[in-house]
Amino acid sequence: MKRIIIATLALTPVFTFAGGFQLNLQGIKGVGMGGAFTGLGSDASTVFFNPAGMNNLLGHNFTAGINYVTPSVSLQTPETANINQTSPNATPFHFYYSGELNEKMKFGFLVNNQFGSTSSFDDDWQGRYIIQNISLKTFMFQPTMSYKIHDKLFVGGGFVYTYGSFSTEKAVPVGSASTTEGKATLSGSGDGVGYNIGLFSNIYSLKKETSTTDFRLGVSYRSQIAVDLPNGEVKFTDIPVSLQEKFPATTTFVSKITLPSVFTAGLSVKHTKGNYSLEFAYDFNYTAWSSYDTLNFDFANNDTPDSKTTKDWQNAITHRFGLDFTYKQKYSAKIGAYYDNSPVKEGYLSPELPDMTQLAYTAGLGYKINETISIDFSYIRQSAERESSLDAANFTAKYNRKVNVYGIGVNINFSCKAKEATPTAN
Repeated sequence: MKRIIIATLALTPVFTFAGGFQLNLQGIKGVGMGGAFTGLGSDASTVFFNPAGMNNLLGHNFTAGINYVTPSVSLQTPETANINQTSPNATPFHFYYSGELNEKMKFGFLVNNQFGSTSSFDDDWQGRYIIQNISLKTFMFQPTMSYKIHDKLFVGGGFVYTYGSFSTEKAVPVGSASTTEGKATLSGSGDGVGYNIGLFSNIYSLKKETSTTDFRLGVSYRSQIAVDLPNGEVKFTDIPVSLQEKFPATTTFVSKITLPSVFTAGLSVKHTKGNYSLEFAYDFNYTAWSSYDTLNFDFANNDTPDSKTTKDWQNAITHRFGLDFTYKQKYSAKIGAYYDNSPVKEGYLSPELPDMTQLAYTAGLGYKINETISIDFSYIRQSAERESSLDAANFTAKYNRKVNVYGIGVNINFSCKAKEATPTAN
């Protein structure tokens, strides 16, 4: 009976679909500035960062980008000197559009990956009963509108449709005639709907004879999104005949997971003089990870015990800073940093997601090819370590994580300025 209980519990720590990993890679310019972009509204990625910022753009704007994520995670346990994850590299992407409907209204759309992660280990590693392989993906689609209340204040919002999928494998500590342990393979998909709203203000512009200093403020709120998992599938292999009623070859489950809400307040100050401009940006993020408090699975097979796991994640704050230097409105260089607090409490740290509080550094370059097209590059460096445990599995380790992220993006603008300036015939 004890072995049956252990095998059942082995199902529960896998799913970090909601709280596992927030991908803050939603705009190449923004990434180069540490993710501080809520108070800028300078390209179409504002559809994500702050929908109201679309009214700060002229014409029709397209922004597309892709990131190349190269993770390196190792851990040490009291029993093993060094264990390396064998996780593959990842390529999250994003696409944004913002266009004019009339003088006061703008329309936008986005497709991006806001949550996701991958982790994998050798099949015979020490923690194989916790995790062997896991892949989590989400895709967000957001139609968006913004409205100019007056010249200094805009409001915007949109509905967010989310589709997510996952797959995972882990060993089950029960033996059969042909093997010393079984295996559980789980997969599923689901969807949900939320919203993204924001305010944007060109607070003040200080104009002098040879220079201008602009102050901007942005506030945004991305809601929780309840993702229903209506028909997940579980496959058990190499299970002893005596346990196959509890762990059949296949069964299904129903669950619901809530992606956290995110509140952000951001400001920017841009000083322009002659051929150059210098812009500073700061964002304050408050992510309500406390929505990820428990994880429940209701199995269709009546003999398979339903699962309820306490996650008890806590709300977390992130501070983001960025600096942009632009010369002749053509060449730009960016640097940034962010301090990210982990939502995972002591006693709840699992090897498939060794999350940790960290200070990360960013950089970026931009080049304006012509009046229509510009290109941007970004880089993130993360390096942190943490020693903690997963009490439910009696597993303790020291984790070392290093991540490099390389990004490239293109911006296309079809401005209406020339058309609007053309005089009409009498």
